[in-house]
Amino acid sequence: MEGFDDRIDQMRAGQVEATFAEFCGARQAVGVGTGLDALRLILLELGIGPGDEVLIPANTFIATALAVSAVGAVPVLVDCRPEDASIDPEQVEAKVTDRTRVLMPVHLYGLPAPIAELQDIARRHSLLLVEDACQAHGARIPGGARCGSLGRAAAFSFYPGKNLGAYGDAGAITTDDDDCQWCWHRRHRHED
Repeated sequence: MEGFDDRIDQMRAGQVEATFAEFCGARQAVGVGTGLDALRLILLELGIGPGDEVLIPANTFIATALAVSAVGAVPVLVDCRPEDASIDPEQVEAKVTDRTRVLMPVHLYGLPAPIAELQDIARRHSLLLVEDACQAHGARIPGGARCGSLGRAAAFSFYPGKNLGAYGDAGAITTDDDDCQWCWHRRHRHED
């Protein structure tokens, strides 16, 4: 029976991942240890590292910047809009440089960032759009799409104080990118 409990836990985890992916409107979800782990693993898998810049809102939890620093990239703080405390698309445009690789809006307090404007900026500047959805479980943008399905990948936190909490710390990555999903599973389970 050695290893049987681990296999049962993996089967349960797979069911939770599939259900959460469907809930978010994404094809894949991968459970990880924390929201910070989710952000860091996304950046690693996307090849972000030293010399790269990642645009993040100035109004966020420190884990957003820590994930960027953990992969050796530079977090670039972008001012926020006073009406909703979300990253300001006009300020984003002014911060893009030739070293900028990722735009990482934070959907804060269950309120989605101005995603249509940010998607447009990301397209025009060939940036990867990575959602920090650690506080936006179930949040929807106009038109009905949920946070977690709006960029290349999204990070969620299930810390007990979050919108959707676990008994202890936990996190998840959602994506429609089948190639990345398998890499995150290997990295998270220390198979690389």
